[in-house]
Amino acid sequence: MGFVSELPWPTEQPGFTDGVVSVRRWELNDAPWVYKACQEEAVQRWTHITVPYRIEDAEGFVGVYAPHQWDSRQGAAFAIIDANSGVGVGSVGLMVRDSRSRVGEVGYWLNYTASGRGLTSRALELLSSWALSDGQMVRLELLIETENTASRKVAERTGYSLEGVMRQKVFHRGAQRDVAMYARTL
Repeated sequence: MGFVSELPWPTEQPGFTDGVVSVRRWELNDAPWVYKACQEEAVQRWTHITVPYRIEDAEGFVGVYAPHQWDSRQGAAFAIIDANSGVGVGSVGLMVRDSRSRVGEVGYWLNYTASGRGLTSRALELLSSWALSDGQMVRLELLIETENTASRKVAERTGYSLEGVMRQKVFHRGAQRDVAMYARTL
């Protein structure tokens, strides 16, 4: 049986900006910079992308996976764009985990060369604000490996509260790992 969301869902995927960072739907011409960013050690370490990551993986992500998430109402994947330069720097997304209870899970990654400027926090804030209003969610969750201190700081800066640590929650890169559960609600 396929997934069917009980949430109202806009026909067109929105985009957002705060003047410093923009989040928008993925475009086919994003594949080269996604491929390059996904070669970075930190992106490979903290995300669940395929390793080795090929250009075909990037093309599939931006051209098939991301549009399917939106069209099927399973989630919303967005490119993070530096609003000043127009350069793509990362990804932020929402997965609808429980449409009846209106619970979603968010995630993000940023190109190393763009780190340290607050772009991830700004992008997560734009996505979270939309998801908790027009996106119809009442709870957003973030599961972050406990050792990923940079990602945990992003969560805390954007109003996510630590609810606890789930021991050995995920199997990732050859080992069971503990994850910190963060949440943000209306």
